[in-house]
Amino acid sequence: MKAIFLMLTIFVTTTCQAFDPSNTLIFNTQDFRPFTYQEDGKVSGPATAIVRLACATANIECRFNLLEWPTAIREAKAGKAHGLFVVGWNEERNHWLYYSLPIIRGEYGFFTNTKSADEPKTLTEFQHHNVGVYGPSNLANSLQKIQKAMPSMRISMYEDDKMAFRQLSESKIDSVYSNRDVGYAMIQELGISNLRYSMHQKQLNYYIGFIKEHTPRKLVNRFNRALKEIFRDGRAQDILTHHQLEPIMTRQSFNNRFSLINAVVTPP
Repeated sequence: MKAIFLMLTIFVTTTCQAFDPSNTLIFNTQDFRPFTYQEDGKVSGPATAIVRLACATANIECRFNLLEWPTAIREAKAGKAHGLFVVGWNEERNHWLYYSLPIIRGEYGFFTNTKSADEPKTLTEFQHHNVGVYGPSNLANSLQKIQKAMPSMRISMYEDDKMAFRQLSESKIDSVYSNRDVGYAMIQELGISNLRYSMHQKQLNYYIGFIKEHTPRKLVNRFNRALKEIFRDGRAQDILTHHQLEPIMTRQSFNNRFSLINAVVTPP
Protein backbone atom coordinates (compact mmCIF):
# COMPACT_ATOMS: atom_id res chain seq x y z
CA MET A 1 0.00 0.00 0.00
CA LYS A 2 2.87 2.34 0.86
CA ALA A 3 4.49 1.48 -2.48
CA ILE A 4 1.28 2.30 -4.36
CA PHE A 5 0.92 5.60 -2.45
CA LEU A 6 4.56 6.46 -3.23
CA MET A 7 4.07 5.73 -6.95
CA LEU A 8 0.90 7.88 -6.98
CA THR A 9 2.74 10.71 -5.22
CA ILE A 10 5.56 10.56 -7.74
CA PHE A 11 3.06 10.56 -10.63
CA VAL A 12 1.12 13.55 -9.28
CA THR A 13 4.32 15.49 -8.55
CA THR A 14 5.71 14.79 -12.04
CA THR A 15 2.43 15.78 -13.68
CA CYS A 16 2.30 19.06 -11.74
CA GLN A 17 5.87 19.85 -12.67
CA ALA A 18 5.17 19.12 -16.35
CA PHE A 19 2.21 21.48 -16.49
CA ASP A 20 3.01 24.85 -15.02
CA PRO A 21 0.34 27.41 -16.07
CA SER A 22 2.79 30.26 -15.54
CA ASN A 23 5.16 28.65 -18.06
CA THR A 24 2.62 27.37 -20.60
CA LEU A 25 1.31 28.82 -23.85
CA ILE A 26 -1.71 27.35 -25.60
CA PHE A 27 -1.99 28.12 -29.31
CA ASN A 28 -5.02 27.86 -31.59
CA THR A 29 -4.56 27.50 -35.31
CA GLN A 30 -6.50 26.24 -38.32
CA ASP A 31 -6.09 23.94 -41.32
CA PHE A 32 -4.25 26.47 -43.47
CA ARG A 33 -2.07 24.47 -45.82
CA PRO A 34 0.78 24.71 -46.54
CA PHE A 35 1.47 26.63 -43.31
CA THR A 36 -0.52 24.67 -40.69
CA TYR A 37 -2.41 21.38 -40.84
CA GLN A 38 -3.00 18.10 -39.03
CA GLU A 39 -0.82 15.12 -39.84
CA ASP A 40 -0.97 11.75 -38.07
CA GLY A 41 -3.22 13.29 -35.43
CA LYS A 42 -0.72 16.04 -34.64
CA VAL A 43 -0.80 19.77 -35.43
CA SER A 44 1.96 20.17 -38.02
CA GLY A 45 3.28 22.36 -40.82
CA PRO A 46 6.15 24.84 -41.08
CA ALA A 47 4.45 27.58 -39.04
CA THR A 48 3.81 25.07 -36.25
CA ALA A 49 7.40 23.85 -36.46
CA ILE A 50 8.67 27.42 -36.00
CA VAL A 51 6.41 27.97 -32.98
CA ARG A 52 7.48 24.63 -31.45
CA LEU A 53 11.15 25.49 -31.94
CA ALA A 54 10.71 28.92 -30.34
CA CYS A 55 8.93 27.28 -27.38
CA ALA A 56 11.73 24.74 -26.95
CA THR A 57 14.37 27.46 -27.21
CA ALA A 58 12.57 29.54 -24.56
CA ASN A 59 11.91 26.45 -22.39
CA ILE A 60 8.17 27.17 -22.49
CA GLU A 61 5.58 24.37 -22.46
CA CYS A 62 3.40 24.84 -25.56
CA ARG A 63 0.18 23.11 -26.60
CA PHE A 64 -1.69 23.30 -29.87
CA ASN A 65 -5.32 23.11 -31.01
CA LEU A 66 -6.39 22.91 -34.65
CA LEU A 67 -9.89 24.36 -35.03
CA GLU A 68 -12.15 26.12 -37.48
CA TRP A 69 -10.80 29.67 -37.60
CA PRO A 70 -13.88 31.45 -36.16
CA THR A 71 -13.86 28.93 -33.27
CA ALA A 72 -10.10 29.38 -32.77
CA ILE A 73 -10.54 33.15 -32.43
CA ARG A 74 -13.63 32.91 -30.23
CA GLU A 75 -12.00 30.46 -27.79
CA ALA A 76 -8.80 32.50 -27.63
CA LYS A 77 -10.75 35.66 -26.81
CA ALA A 78 -12.60 33.70 -24.12
CA GLY A 79 -9.30 32.84 -22.43
CA LYS A 80 -9.04 29.20 -23.55
CA ALA A 81 -5.85 29.91 -25.51
CA HIS A 82 -3.06 32.47 -25.38
CA GLY A 83 -2.02 32.66 -29.02
CA LEU A 84 -3.21 32.42 -32.61
CA PHE A 85 -1.22 31.66 -35.75
CA VAL A 86 -0.78 32.50 -38.50
CA VAL A 87 -2.46 35.92 -38.50
CA GLY A 88 -2.24 38.92 -40.78
CA TRP A 89 -2.12 42.37 -39.25
CA ASN A 90 -5.12 44.68 -39.26
CA GLU A 91 -6.20 47.66 -37.19
CA GLU A 92 -9.03 45.86 -35.37
CA ARG A 93 -6.81 42.96 -34.27
CA ASN A 94 -4.17 45.37 -33.08
CA HIS A 95 -6.48 46.35 -30.20
CA TRP A 96 -6.52 42.86 -28.67
CA LEU A 97 -3.36 41.15 -29.93
CA TYR A 98 0.35 41.45 -29.25
CA TYR A 99 2.23 40.59 -32.44
CA SER A 100 5.39 38.59 -32.85
CA LEU A 101 8.01 39.32 -35.45
CA PRO A 102 6.80 38.38 -38.93
CA ILE A 103 7.43 34.67 -39.48
CA ILE A 104 6.12 33.98 -43.01
CA ARG A 105 5.79 36.09 -46.12
CA GLY A 106 2.53 35.68 -48.02
CA GLU A 107 1.07 36.96 -51.24
CA TYR A 108 -2.53 37.67 -52.25
CA GLY A 109 -3.62 37.38 -55.85
CA PHE A 110 -6.12 36.01 -58.35
CA PHE A 111 -6.59 32.48 -59.69
CA THR A 112 -8.48 31.96 -62.95
CA ASN A 113 -9.67 29.07 -65.10
CA THR A 114 -7.39 28.04 -67.95
CA LYS A 115 -10.49 27.76 -70.16
CA SER A 116 -10.82 31.55 -70.11
CA ALA A 117 -9.84 32.94 -73.50
CA ASP A 118 -7.99 35.92 -72.08
CA GLU A 119 -5.96 35.69 -68.89
CA PRO A 120 -6.33 38.90 -66.84
CA LYS A 121 -3.01 40.54 -66.07
CA THR A 122 -4.08 43.90 -64.62
CA LEU A 123 -6.38 44.65 -61.70
CA THR A 124 -8.88 46.54 -63.86
CA GLU A 125 -9.46 43.40 -65.92
CA PHE A 126 -11.13 41.85 -62.86
CA GLN A 127 -13.63 44.68 -62.45
CA HIS A 128 -16.54 42.75 -63.98
CA HIS A 129 -15.64 39.41 -62.40
CA ASN A 130 -17.61 37.44 -59.86
CA VAL A 131 -14.71 36.74 -57.47
CA GLY A 132 -14.74 33.95 -54.90
CA VAL A 133 -13.00 34.43 -51.57
CA TYR A 134 -12.80 32.72 -48.19
CA GLY A 135 -14.44 34.75 -45.47
CA PRO A 136 -15.12 36.49 -43.25
CA SER A 137 -11.33 36.92 -43.11
CA ASN A 138 -8.47 39.35 -43.52
CA LEU A 139 -8.31 38.07 -47.09
CA ALA A 140 -11.94 39.03 -47.73
CA ASN A 141 -11.35 42.45 -46.17
CA SER A 142 -8.55 43.03 -48.66
CA LEU A 143 -10.78 42.09 -51.60
CA GLN A 144 -13.58 44.34 -50.35
CA LYS A 145 -11.15 47.28 -50.42
CA ILE A 146 -10.47 46.49 -54.08
CA GLN A 147 -14.21 46.30 -54.74
CA LYS A 148 -14.70 49.82 -53.37
CA ALA A 149 -12.52 51.11 -56.20
CA MET A 150 -14.29 48.84 -58.71
CA PRO A 151 -17.99 48.64 -57.72
CA SER A 152 -18.83 46.45 -60.73
CA MET A 153 -16.86 43.61 -59.16
CA ARG A 154 -19.05 41.04 -57.43
CA ILE A 155 -17.85 39.02 -54.44
CA SER A 156 -18.95 35.49 -53.58
CA MET A 157 -17.84 34.70 -50.03
CA TYR A 158 -17.32 31.09 -48.97
CA GLU A 159 -16.93 29.67 -45.47
CA ASP A 160 -15.06 26.77 -47.11
CA ASP A 161 -12.31 27.95 -49.46
CA LYS A 162 -12.26 24.53 -51.15
CA MET A 163 -15.73 25.28 -52.47
CA ALA A 164 -14.49 28.51 -54.06
CA PHE A 165 -11.83 26.63 -56.04
CA ARG A 166 -14.31 23.91 -57.05
CA GLN A 167 -16.73 26.58 -58.30
CA LEU A 168 -13.94 28.23 -60.30
CA SER A 169 -12.90 24.88 -61.78
CA GLU A 170 -16.52 24.38 -62.92
CA SER A 171 -16.62 27.95 -64.37
CA LYS A 172 -19.39 28.96 -61.96
CA ILE A 173 -17.39 32.03 -60.87
CA ASP A 174 -14.81 34.04 -62.79
CA SER A 175 -11.85 34.04 -60.40
CA VAL A 176 -10.73 33.34 -56.84
CA TYR A 177 -8.84 35.78 -54.65
CA SER A 178 -6.51 33.82 -52.39
CA ASN A 179 -3.17 33.51 -50.72
CA ARG A 180 -0.93 32.19 -53.49
CA ASP A 181 0.65 29.31 -51.55
CA VAL A 182 -2.67 28.33 -49.96
CA GLY A 183 -4.27 28.32 -53.41
CA TYR A 184 -1.59 26.08 -54.88
CA ALA A 185 -1.93 23.68 -51.93
CA MET A 186 -5.72 23.67 -52.29
CA ILE A 187 -5.56 22.93 -56.02
CA GLN A 188 -3.16 20.04 -55.42
CA GLU A 189 -5.31 18.63 -52.60
CA LEU A 190 -8.45 18.77 -54.75
CA GLY A 191 -6.73 17.29 -57.78
CA ILE A 192 -7.76 20.20 -60.02
CA SER A 193 -5.76 20.73 -63.20
CA ASN A 194 -7.53 23.60 -64.98
CA LEU A 195 -6.67 26.55 -62.70
CA ARG A 196 -3.75 29.00 -62.81
CA TYR A 197 -2.37 31.82 -60.70
CA SER A 198 -2.92 34.82 -62.94
CA MET A 199 -1.93 37.92 -60.98
CA HIS A 200 -0.09 39.00 -57.88
CA GLN A 201 -2.01 41.75 -56.06
CA LYS A 202 -0.21 42.38 -52.75
CA GLN A 203 2.42 41.02 -50.44
CA LEU A 204 1.85 40.61 -46.71
CA ASN A 205 3.44 39.19 -43.60
CA TYR A 206 2.02 36.59 -41.24
CA TYR A 207 2.58 36.76 -37.48
CA ILE A 208 1.85 34.93 -34.25
CA GLY A 209 -0.71 36.84 -32.22
CA PHE A 210 -1.04 36.77 -28.42
CA ILE A 211 -4.24 37.69 -26.60
CA LYS A 212 -3.40 40.81 -24.58
CA GLU A 213 -6.10 40.21 -21.97
CA HIS A 214 -5.08 36.64 -21.11
CA THR A 215 -1.35 36.33 -21.79
CA PRO A 216 1.38 37.53 -19.37
CA ARG A 217 3.56 40.07 -21.13
CA LYS A 218 6.73 38.56 -19.63
CA LEU A 219 5.89 35.17 -21.18
CA VAL A 220 5.28 36.78 -24.56
CA ASN A 221 8.62 38.57 -24.31
CA ARG A 222 10.43 35.32 -23.51
CA PHE A 223 8.81 33.64 -26.50
CA ASN A 224 9.64 36.49 -28.84
CA ARG A 225 13.26 36.64 -27.71
CA ALA A 226 13.52 32.94 -28.59
CA LEU A 227 11.79 33.58 -31.91
CA LYS A 228 14.36 36.26 -32.72
CA GLU A 229 17.13 33.83 -31.83
CA ILE A 230 15.97 31.10 -34.23
CA PHE A 231 15.64 33.63 -37.07
CA ARG A 232 19.01 35.16 -36.22
CA ASP A 233 20.81 31.80 -36.37
CA GLY A 234 18.91 30.62 -39.48
CA ARG A 235 17.01 27.66 -37.98
CA ALA A 236 13.61 29.19 -38.77
CA GLN A 237 14.63 29.93 -42.36
CA ASP A 238 15.77 26.31 -42.74
CA ILE A 239 12.29 25.11 -41.75
CA LEU A 240 10.64 27.30 -44.41
CA THR A 241 13.14 26.29 -47.11
CA HIS A 242 12.58 22.61 -46.28
CA HIS A 243 8.87 23.13 -47.01
CA GLN A 244 9.58 24.97 -50.29
CA LEU A 245 8.46 28.28 -48.82
CA GLU A 246 10.28 31.57 -49.26
CA PRO A 247 12.08 32.62 -46.06
CA ILE A 248 10.83 35.99 -44.91
CA MET A 249 14.43 37.18 -44.53
CA THR A 250 17.95 35.86 -44.77
CA ARG A 251 19.97 35.66 -41.56
CA GLN A 252 21.90 38.80 -42.55
CA SER A 253 18.84 40.88 -43.49
CA PHE A 254 17.10 39.76 -40.29
CA ASN A 255 20.03 40.86 -38.17
CA ASN A 256 20.25 44.20 -39.96
CA ARG A 257 16.54 44.95 -39.62
CA PHE A 258 15.72 43.70 -36.14
CA SER A 259 18.88 44.18 -34.11
CA LEU A 260 17.37 47.22 -32.35
CA ILE A 261 13.73 46.12 -32.12
CA ASN A 262 12.21 45.18 -28.75
CA ALA A 263 10.89 41.70 -28.09
CA VAL A 264 7.22 42.57 -28.71
CA VAL A 265 6.68 44.15 -32.09
CA THR A 266 3.71 46.15 -33.30
CA PRO A 267 3.69 46.09 -37.13
CA PRO A 268 3.41 49.39 -39.00
